[in-house]
Amino acid sequence: MVISVNDDPHHLTLLLFVRQAWSLAGDLNIPPLSPVPDCGHSRMPESADASTWEKRWKTSWDQAWSWYQIEDPTHHPTPAELRESGDASQGLNPLIPPFWTQRYEWEGLDREAYQAWDRSLIPKFPHDAEPRSLQELIPAWESGIDTVIVLPYEGYFAHRLSRRHLVVSAATRNTPEHYSRALRENAL
Repeated sequence: MVISVNDDPHHLTLLLFVRQAWSLAGDLNIPPLSPVPDCGHSRMPESADASTWEKRWKTSWDQAWSWYQIEDPTHHPTPAELRESGDASQGLNPLIPPFWTQRYEWEGLDREAYQAWDRSLIPKFPHDAEPRSLQELIPAWESGIDTVIVLPYEGYFAHRLSRRHLVVSAATRNTPEHYSRALRENAL
């Protein structure tokens, strides 16, 4: 039994930072962030109107989650494959998730503020989170879950994204009874 924990999904956290910095997609059911980022000098660029940026962000958000349907966790890309993967016009790459900055670079974003927030997200998880929840982890794994994605959402959050992927908040993974509950409720 192997369970991987992606506690640093940069392609998603960067999108959450953009959303927070530019006040985008308020109509989507995305939990509040914890910790809330200090967005520094980030400002929506004037190179497009707010409606265009919102559409771009929502498209990028959907693509970031769609990537999990095609990812290939068994293949480890070579340096040459990594160099060739930067062309966003080629569609989703099964080796590398789509990044906002591939298409839009850092326009309108305070890179230092993002990096400071990202450093604050460095996991402070108990090293024994999975063993503590082993009784619930085994049926979750048997149901197909092999990857837990951890996001900086506030409070309890758990969502089965696909057969293989369970998304939880950092608070959920840090709290044994919440993590056990998330595994139990999402074991199909």
